[in-house]
Amino acid sequence: MIPPAPTAGGGAGGKATLVMIAVTLLLQFALQAAFFPLPALFDATSLGYIDAPFHQYQMELARQLCAEGQAVGYDPFFAAGHLGGVTFNASAKLPALLACMIGSPESVSTIYKHFSFWSGVLAPALPVLACSLLRLPASVAALAAILAVLTWWTGAMRWYHTAGMVAYVLTAYACIPFAVAAAATCGRPTTVRIALLTLLATLGFLLHPLFALAATLLGLPLLLADRAATGKPGRSAAVATTLVLGMLALNTFWLAESLSAPGFANVAQPYQRVVDPLLPLRELLGTAPTAAGGSRLYGGLVVAAALFLAFYKGRQRRALLALTAAAVLTLLWASLAALVPPLATLQPNRFSALGWLCLLLPAAAGLDAAARQWPSSRGVGRWLRGGAVAAVGVLTLFFARETWHEVFAPDGAPRYAVAPPEARPTGELSRQIIEFLRQHTDPSGRVLFENSLARVHDRGHFAGLYALASDREFIGGPYPFTDFASSWDDHAFGAGYGDHSPQAMVDLLDAFNVRWMLCHSEGCRTAMATLPGVQELAVLGPVVAYGRSSSPGFVVQGHARIAGRCINRLELADVSGSPLILRYHWVPGLVSLPAGRVEPVQLVAGARPFIAIYDAPQPRLTLRVGAKPGLPCAARVGHAFSAGLTGSSS
Repeated sequence: MIPPAPTAGGGAGGKATLVMIAVTLLLQFALQAAFFPLPALFDATSLGYIDAPFHQYQMELARQLCAEGQAVGYDPFFAAGHLGGVTFNASAKLPALLACMIGSPESVSTIYKHFSFWSGVLAPALPVLACSLLRLPASVAALAAILAVLTWWTGAMRWYHTAGMVAYVLTAYACIPFAVAAAATCGRPTTVRIALLTLLATLGFLLHPLFALAATLLGLPLLLADRAATGKPGRSAAVATTLVLGMLALNTFWLAESLSAPGFANVAQPYQRVVDPLLPLRELLGTAPTAAGGSRLYGGLVVAAALFLAFYKGRQRRALLALTAAAVLTLLWASLAALVPPLATLQPNRFSALGWLCLLLPAAAGLDAAARQWPSSRGVGRWLRGGAVAAVGVLTLFFARETWHEVFAPDGAPRYAVAPPEARPTGELSRQIIEFLRQHTDPSGRVLFENSLARVHDRGHFAGLYALASDREFIGGPYPFTDFASSWDDHAFGAGYGDHSPQAMVDLLDAFNVRWMLCHSEGCRTAMATLPGVQELAVLGPVVAYGRSSSPGFVVQGHARIAGRCINRLELADVSGSPLILRYHWVPGLVSLPAGRVEPVQLVAGARPFIAIYDAPQPRLTLRVGAKPGLPCAARVGHAFSAGLTGSSS
């Protein structure tokens, strides 16, 4: 039976488990400090692997919007303008909120480094906290701590964390003790417990919206295993409903905007949606076709969990059986949920890593039970217990060596994730691209920037850095798979480059006022090289820069000059004519100051509507989301990427 109180057990055993939590935190801190390394938390380096630069762009966007009291606003730097803010920020809202609170542009990179570092320190200790909540013996907590640290450094969560999925990883680890405490509270509710869990659920949902799904997958088996909860189903349902409604209500400040505003990422992403009934088997063999690939350490968890099923008879057996069932349920979800197209958008494959985490506590309990029973067992049972414990012990020692290798091996050695140091100066390619944009382009036209799934640009999604550091507008999103007016890996304007005729490509470049093109794929380079009036300007490593002899400007009809643009602000001067039609996309809530009638107009098939201003105020006007006048672009004090560089190249 799940224990009545969501606190550690009393007595010496409870204190020893709390000591194990502290030891886990200290050990993980030491490993993180060596790998990161610790001084990088305070220097000019930044996290630049895969999604990390994109999240820092989201943080900077949020910081500037918060300064104007906005949760959403107009972002003119990407895809000819889109609605940015909480509507395009699924997993960086918590660090974005911290950036809003601190306010300085220099804080963005530092906040994100601290968020990543301390999340990594905390995460492996959370399964040990679940041991305390379940009042498991200290010996089980110690084994769980060892397994948690090893799976962190040599499993899928390690790759996800360094790839910029920090919020999801912390959410997954936190769901284990949360689900344990929530199930116990449904069975034995008190006002204090409900209030505390509501606040924790609110924080988890703010951290990552998939928290709600992850907590459900883990919480349902635990709830069904708790006799006190199932004995009074009406009361349990009322507590669960209170938790959910409280979580949603306290997140209204961003949830309402996200549900009411149109999303920018309107192209289906291919990530984490493989349908494979054999996915768990492939992951424990380390051969899964998913991003992280799995880990052979999972085989040890399976063997140890089998020991639990066979030999563990303690009073916590029902709760640990529920966690085992949660592991199976979560792995089934990860393997098969993408069969249903709406569920595929939730990236089910990423949940497999959470499924393996659910086995940590049953595996630790199984190893502890088998080891304790081995001296007094006889015959086949003795050999089964001893052989299984020995096998898992050998595997544990191997992965302890792998963990040491992951942290301390020299650069260039094979690893489960990124090589140290994790925080680095801006890469040489990024320097070259920013320098080219500053010196060979100007704000009169846009840059077609071909994003990369294969992390061509210094291993990360750096488009946000490039756009803000160079003060240039990009056709393309700050991330692949966003919008019609985007480009990534041999794809642009809704189709492959080869699917556009030269004249159709010229028409599209004109429609979006594209003057310069930065390509890395063969398809993009071939398409640009065959267009009339296009010449190659520079070769920047894997990126080739092209320029057109001219572009038509930002005004389709009427007359105006773009006097300035920044986050949530487009400043026009010398305005005349009605309607004034711009090569910027219209978004809901966009207003003209002074007042003019701003309406959508369709210009390009397949694209979002553009801006038409009727009775445009003359001679100057400002376009923005929100009725307040806001701060002029010239009066703003820098941004997170003002310098565009973070230290010397590496």
